[in-house]
Amino acid sequence: MDHFDPSQSNPPYGGASFHLRVGEAPTPSKPTNTWGYPTPGEQSPTAAMVMTDDYFIHEDRWRQILNDGEYDFIVVGSGCTALAFIQQALDADPEKRILCLERGDFWLPSHFQNLPLPFKAVLGGPSETFPWTLSKKTFENPQLQYCHGSCPFFGGRSTFWSAWSPQPKIDDMRGFPKTMIDTTKEPIFWEEAKRLLHVTGADKIGDPIYSGLQHEIDQRLKTRLQHVKTAEYSEPAQLAVGRGTPTSILRFNKFSTPAPLLKIYESQKSKNNAADLDILLNCTVKKLGSVDDDGHTHSIETTRGTLTWQGDKTKAFPTATILINSFPKICQETVGKRLAGHFLTHIVARAPISNFDWNPVHGEAGHGRRLEIAAHYLAGKNPTSQQQYHVQITAIHSPFPKDDAEDAARECPDYAAAATEDQLKDSTKHVVFVCATLGEFSEHNKDNWFQRDPDNPDITTNMKLQYTLTESDKALWDTMDEATYEAIEQMTAPTRSISPSDGLEYWNIDENGKGYWAKIHPKQTEIRVPGIVHETSTAFMGKAEEGGSVGENYNVHNTSNVFVTGGALFPTAGSWNPTMTMCGFAQDLARKLCPNKPLQPPVVQPESKRG
Repeated sequence: MDHFDPSQSNPPYGGASFHLRVGEAPTPSKPTNTWGYPTPGEQSPTAAMVMTDDYFIHEDRWRQILNDGEYDFIVVGSGCTALAFIQQALDADPEKRILCLERGDFWLPSHFQNLPLPFKAVLGGPSETFPWTLSKKTFENPQLQYCHGSCPFFGGRSTFWSAWSPQPKIDDMRGFPKTMIDTTKEPIFWEEAKRLLHVTGADKIGDPIYSGLQHEIDQRLKTRLQHVKTAEYSEPAQLAVGRGTPTSILRFNKFSTPAPLLKIYESQKSKNNAADLDILLNCTVKKLGSVDDDGHTHSIETTRGTLTWQGDKTKAFPTATILINSFPKICQETVGKRLAGHFLTHIVARAPISNFDWNPVHGEAGHGRRLEIAAHYLAGKNPTSQQQYHVQITAIHSPFPKDDAEDAARECPDYAAAATEDQLKDSTKHVVFVCATLGEFSEHNKDNWFQRDPDNPDITTNMKLQYTLTESDKALWDTMDEATYEAIEQMTAPTRSISPSDGLEYWNIDENGKGYWAKIHPKQTEIRVPGIVHETSTAFMGKAEEGGSVGENYNVHNTSNVFVTGGALFPTAGSWNPTMTMCGFAQDLARKLCPNKPLQPPVVQPESKRG
């Protein structure tokens, strides 16, 4: 900021480089009690303390920011859309000043699947919070029960997401305004989003775990798709797992935002005439100040104090909860009145290896037979309602489940929907199929909403959330269950046959809760997964008179410096995993607000030159 004392800036790496110690010691950070002389130094540093010294705003600097800091953009959260906006804005104009406010602390440095196997225990539990009150109607519905919450740490959900990143077809974006559709047609839109997330087709990962079995499943669904009656298209799964650079040796690395955000921080520090990217942890945003006659807000109230600015250039990017609490007159008629998202089915099956042309060599561990995984995406619609579904297909052959466990956990497309130890232990001569199928809630359901809870005085959690099922939702759920069974039959049928295999078995649950393989379909109650994911549409783009909350430039109606990103913008949920599309629109917003340097589509090297 213009009035900041440079000495207050966080020192890079705490001055710890060994190169600084050649010839003379680095300059002490303080004049007394340095390096254990004349008394011992700090004996109880915390991880948060160490990371804050190197990367995040410390308390003294935050107090100074509250006094005289002024930013171009104030971004709430540190997940994928925050990164997408920040990266694109600073690529266009490195002099933009950006403040990122994260409610949580620093925890995981990377996606949990990139870490050793014991870190699987961090999935769910205390790492997931629910900043709302769930309605009784939702809680008591055994098919719904709850909506997956948020991850209140630096990086947010990006440290836990499945990384499935399909590109929706234009026809999939039902109800989206023309301006959003036209934006996705720009050549740079999908290329920039894919580049950011390192999206790579499962057939192009180049990892031996994704090889023969991947090719077999891709070919079977390509040639047999017409036998899944309601399917419209399928493709090798597009996963955010690719190499960070063309020369990187690591071929499967799940994307998350902590490292890229800190890399941007470092890059800004190293550039001449570049502004800082400032990141504040443990700071929950409460609300924005009321708007003036020109539609500008000039303050943001947080649990760490209220940040104010006098000029009109600062722009803020809040969540739906913040919008509703900040601008009740502007937002109460539209924000949260529509709520969409996805419900889920989970079916597990297996078929003998002999059913496939691909057939691993038999032998001892490390001498021929090895772990192989395939990931494929199949999409379709209920023909009556046009509501969409998609099937996330994971196929796995694990000849030595105990020894394969570490690699299988590391490289499975979605750990939350992976084959279990019990399912794999006696399936060493089979291919196990795990199908997670997502269907979209109808956007026309007035009983789905996100609204203020008058009985809760805490404005950071004073929202109430409700999901219910319409008749068209129930019909879609039946359609997608049927499509999943049909897809499994086509993937597992013996070569040159489309009839179900005699060896095809499904995972069933007995009356004692124990799983077993059988040729019968499991009960409906065993495959429909309670819990809603990918909530969308709470502040969708559209005309106010039609229920929309946001204009075509992403600004909240009747405001000039408040903008929305993320799935809240989507008028309908579709069925596709939303993250890449959300990032694409966040990048588009950055390009609109930072038009200084026109961006060109990235040059993608031919596959033969990537190695």
